[in-house]
Amino acid sequence: MIADDHPGWSGTDVELGGSLNVEATAEGSPTRGIWVRGSLKGRLKTACRRCLEPLELDISESFHMLFDPKTAEGEGDLDLYGFDAGADELDLRPHLIERFLLLVPAFPECAAGCAGYCARCGADLSEEECRCAPAESDPRWGPLRALKAEGEI
Repeated sequence: MIADDHPGWSGTDVELGGSLNVEATAEGSPTRGIWVRGSLKGRLKTACRRCLEPLELDISESFHMLFDPKTAEGEGDLDLYGFDAGADELDLRPHLIERFLLLVPAFPECAAGCAGYCARCGADLSEEECRCAPAESDPRWGPLRALKAEGEI
């Protein structure tokens, strides 16, 4: 478990709805490498990108990570990490926080059909019609509109 007040969350715009729960198993040795498998689950507090209503999302993922003493930190692919073979412990928290942050949706929505608000009149388009007056079209488009009405386009 990684508490929502862990220093690894500082500097991020993420607000958790509790702790990040982690279940993991590790096998291997410090000289050959350590293979960590598990899952992480957390609840994210955010707002819908369209209507700005508060929103809570459950995020979960299974993961596989290989910690190799011969790999430099930051080198390799997403699942390969370096570590100090002489260290007494292996701190997974920074890597799991990073993995969770990569799962956070860039544009969360409360519902697939959320229409949001009209930028001009402020009407909640999911609940009511727009109150804006219909925009007058440019009269130069009149001849083209007439061709379309006649079915020639």
